[in-house]
Amino acid sequence: MKNATESLLQVHQFALRAGVTVRTLHYYDRLGLLKPSTYTPSGHRLYGESELARLQQIVTLKFIGFPLKQIKQLLDGKNFDIKTTLHLQRQIIEEKRRHLDLAILAFA
Repeated sequence: MKNATESLLQVHQFALRAGVTVRTLHYYDRLGLLKPSTYTPSGHRLYGESELARLQQIVTLKFIGFPLKQIKQLLDGKNFDIKTTLHLQRQIIEEKRRHLDLAILAFA
């Protein structure tokens, strides 16, 4: 349970604030990628600031090409280091770019 001073948002409010859909949040919950902070007595999901920070990491890693399964492994890992992960992804993207450049030259 979160600190009593932290404001918790229901799923629809959290989705609006985070810029994702409620469906996405439910999907991430089913995958175990982003769990709500707690639940209301009636079973509604509640999210706080730490879930927002994790969601921002998920969205960033997804945007740069990581699959959700790998994102979960990265974020759940004890030695997760966003800087190292982003550096590795940059190397992968640069390698893909080189391959695409070669393919474009082959058609020129």
